[in-house]
Amino acid sequence: MSSLRFLAAAVLAASLTAPVAAFAQQSPTVPVGAAPAAAPGKPGAHNGRHHNAFRSALRGLNLSSAQKSQIDQVFAQARGQNRSADPATRKANREKLRAQVEAILTPAQRTQLRAALQQARRQHQPA
Repeated sequence: MSSLRFLAAAVLAASLTAPVAAFAQQSPTVPVGAAPAAAPGKPGAHNGRHHNAFRSALRGLNLSSAQKSQIDQVFAQARGQNRSADPATRKANREKLRAQVEAILTPAQRTQLRAALQQARRQHQPA
């Protein structure tokens, strides 16, 4: 009889502590793909994505569907080349990508792109 009471007490204690232990090990809920919160304008404030000023500047241009398609192909090719590349090769690939994209743009769009990139650089400089 005493072993039955001991067993019942052990089962009761285990059933009460298991949910508490499981709850204590849960991490805070952060949306999937989101980075930890950082103050706006501070390093790490990328809203879960790496900031790509070049891609953002391109979105601000009035690109035709043919230009968008060509630019997407250039970016896809660069991604493939950068998969296992060293930093120096990646830098060279970035310069090549920029030259290829600028060749697709009209002269007016090139001017707009350069102005947008200059503005992005000014905004991301430490104050």
